[in-house]
Amino acid sequence: APAPAPAPAPGPVSLCRQVEPRVAPKGLVVRADASKTSAVRGGIPANGQVTLVPNYQLVKDKNGEDRNWVEISGPVAGFIAAGNLIMCK
Repeated sequence: APAPAPAPAPGPVSLCRQVEPRVAPKGLVVRADASKTSAVRGGIPANGQVTLVPNYQLVKDKNGEDRNWVEISGPVAGFIAAGNLIMCK
C-alpha cells in the first residue's frame, strides 16, 4: 500500500517583514554585521518591507549591547535591528 501522504505543512513561512513606523519613524539602517559600528549597507524607510534570510535567527549584538539583529537578503543584504519589525500586512 502507498505510504500515507504527510500532513500538509502550515503554509510557507513568510520571510516578509516591514518596519514598524511607530517604533522606527525614520526607518532602519542596514549594516554589514550585527553591530551599530559596522559599515552601513543602506536603509529601509518606515513601513518599508524587507526579506529575511531563510532559517533566520536572532543574532546577538557583536558589541554586547542589549540589541538583537536579524539578517536580511533584500532589498539590501545585511543586518537590521530586530525589534522594529512587524509581519507584512
